[in-house]
Amino acid sequence: MDIRARDLIGVGLASVLLFPVVFFTVLLVSGTAKLEVGEMDDESKRRIAGYLERHTPEQEAHDFEQSKLFEANRRLAEELEEKQRLIQEEAARLELLKLETSQNLAKIDQNRKDIDKRVGESQVLSDQKIEELAQVYAAMKPVEAAPILMNLDDTSTARIIKRVADTRTQGKLLAAIGALNTQKAASVTKILGWRERGL
Repeated sequence: MDIRARDLIGVGLASVLLFPVVFFTVLLVSGTAKLEVGEMDDESKRRIAGYLERHTPEQEAHDFEQSKLFEANRRLAEELEEKQRLIQEEAARLELLKLETSQNLAKIDQNRKDIDKRVGESQVLSDQKIEELAQVYAAMKPVEAAPILMNLDDTSTARIIKRVADTRTQGKLLAAIGALNTQKAASVTKILGWRERGL
């Protein structure tokens, strides 16, 4: 069987031309499509008129503006969402810093209390030592104690003399120091006068 190109083209054209007719016939037979002849009802006319009204150039321009606004709002919402996320991250970071700062302040406060306690203990030990030294120097003869007191700083010397219970012994110690060094005796006397309560 010899099929020519012309025959193939003819069959193809017939198929293309007959397809809509066959398709429409199948739709009518199956009941999917209806063929109505006559006037359109008012509802159909209203729908078609509404559709045509919505597709005027003004309406299309309006729809275009609306779509631009919608897109701008969508972008703005995304930006706001991103900013809100950044704010929440920053708030969480600040909360963490606040917690760390609070913990550090608690540590500093505890360290300060420890230091104050140790300084207090040191002051008590120092006061006890001064008291002991005052008793030792009070028991010595002033001329024997003076050379030793000369080797101490003026404040320590004044604190020891102040702790000596007997004022006459205090005076004798100062006189013995003055015999060796009048400047030191004067300095100790000033310290005793200025810092009498602190000693």
